[in-house]
Amino acid sequence: MKAFIVKIEQLFKMDTKATLNEANFCIEKRRLVIPLYQREYTWRDEKIITLVNDIKRYNKFLGNIILNEVDDHYEIVDGQQRITTCYLILACLFNSYRGKKRDQESLMRLIRPYGEYILQNHTVGDYICEKDGELQLCIEDEKDVYYQKTDFERAFLTVRNVIEKFKNHEEIIEFRRKLLDCEILVLINDKHDNSHPVEQLFLDINEKAQLLQVEDIFKGHCFENCEEFFHEELRKLWIQFKQCAMGFKQFGYDDASQYIYLYLLEKDGNSVAANLTYDGKHYLDGKGIEETESILKGMIFYGRVNLEFYKNLFDTQYRFADLCRNGQEYQNTADHIVLKQMCKAMLENTSAQYQKLPLLHLISFIRENEEIVGHISHVQFRKIITNLYIYMMLFVMGPSKKSKKSIDYTIKNALDSTDKITQLIKAAKSLRNQKVEGFVLQSNMGVDKLCFVYSVIDKYDSDKNWIKVIYANENGDTMEHFIIPDNRRKNISWKNGEKSFEFKLEEDVKKYKKKTENFLILPQKLNEDLGHDDIISKIQAVKDWYKDRNESVPKHVSVIINYIEKMPEYKSLKSLKEKDASKDEISEKYDIFIKAYFQSEQNVLNIMQEKFVDSFRNG
Repeated sequence: MKAFIVKIEQLFKMDTKATLNEANFCIEKRRLVIPLYQREYTWRDEKIITLVNDIKRYNKFLGNIILNEVDDHYEIVDGQQRITTCYLILACLFNSYRGKKRDQESLMRLIRPYGEYILQNHTVGDYICEKDGELQLCIEDEKDVYYQKTDFERAFLTVRNVIEKFKNHEEIIEFRRKLLDCEILVLINDKHDNSHPVEQLFLDINEKAQLLQVEDIFKGHCFENCEEFFHEELRKLWIQFKQCAMGFKQFGYDDASQYIYLYLLEKDGNSVAANLTYDGKHYLDGKGIEETESILKGMIFYGRVNLEFYKNLFDTQYRFADLCRNGQEYQNTADHIVLKQMCKAMLENTSAQYQKLPLLHLISFIRENEEIVGHISHVQFRKIITNLYIYMMLFVMGPSKKSKKSIDYTIKNALDSTDKITQLIKAAKSLRNQKVEGFVLQSNMGVDKLCFVYSVIDKYDSDKNWIKVIYANENGDTMEHFIIPDNRRKNISWKNGEKSFEFKLEEDVKKYKKKTENFLILPQKLNEDLGHDDIISKIQAVKDWYKDRNESVPKHVSVIINYIEKMPEYKSLKSLKEKDASKDEISEKYDIFIKAYFQSEQNVLNIMQEKFVDSFRNG
């Protein structure tokens, strides 16, 4: 192991100046490389800005960087976040000297001292290129292994914005000097007969100081558990693992650390702590080579099959044939469309993560035990997914979403039983019922949650344990602001033949606009036709719309309309249509009606909540 302190300028020049009797960097090695098995760039804006400001105030010691000698280059084992940020700073400084050829040449001797960019990153490919006298990011999607393009673009923009705020060119020159004078401790693993992997070195240095993330510590233990003979194979496994973990960002996962933690929670119960300690020691302590490898391979399989499943949900030809035996028989029905909607909703919801684990485990288990596919019918699979979807939606609408005690292992336990399919259906239904019993309809709900509640009330078939249709914008379903219109002026168009006119609602009614009881889910065309008409005209238009099409008014719409029509304030308002009432009188009565309706909101919510719960009474 070689150790020495250099300035940033010397680091990027790969300065071979001797320290005592030994050269710093080997003259044959002219690149710093972030290998595929290293983690992605994760620095947020705040950390980048802090580093720039610290450098601006004083010459900063940047900590350590650990390198591994490999062929004609050095692999960066630890320190890639800081070094990458410094490299992006150099690129932005280069751009700040636009038109100053000599200054740019001076910086280019650091950025690209030997004909190619000195800091290379195999997780994104060639990420910097020169164009029209400026350095730009040029990350190609197909080479962006861990989906970092957006993070690099954000970081580059953050650095550029900070530098552009420097008051004058003298300030840029001073900052450049301080940056290049920053010092860093370099540790190089140049003797590969050592029994301890270089990955273990940065684990030893940083773990006690708690400088590493869960992912880094986990990786260090993986290499510690395996003999050096297996390290190359282990690195290949780690790359596959990282690709899966980064793919789960589509599901709202933060990073590979969260992927590891949630996988182990689902696999081994909630005794695993967030730092992966279990019974007072790290989860991987005491694990042998084969067991360590098996855990990694399990994580890879789990990730791959679930990512493949998610991709299939966007395939119009996909009919769940890999998960149930007769899905193709239902190819001409809308079943597969609704199933895909449910599964997408479960995977894409980012407000919580624990509720996804039953579905992720189910998909992984079926794909690992393919013989079970022949025993699950499409109808049975449909029931399971429907119940898991209802469970998931109610989970994210309830409390304790972030407590690991809320993780449910009912599905996992059912799959461990002998009568798997029967127990699986019972388990999914039990999960659903637990959440239904504690359901409370909130007065302020987002679009997705409201669509879910109204879909259940209107479309749930208790005999089949199936939601026939799920309201969604892509299906032509829209949110109708039924009482308080969705226009800035809060105007109401009073429809009464030749006596029609518009008036403005009082300003204080806008606080009711986002209330649950102000919304209906209606077809887009009907929504557009209603506009900001008065409530009497809207109610009649809704009834006529469904009557003309020989359809029943949806249950949730009927709840709202029936409640309104029984209100004395509404009856009084409606009577004005038959009178020669003044604009002021109508406006006053309208205001009284609105306040009476929303002041009794709990009554409306209670009725709607009861309708929702009643949907499951018989199935």
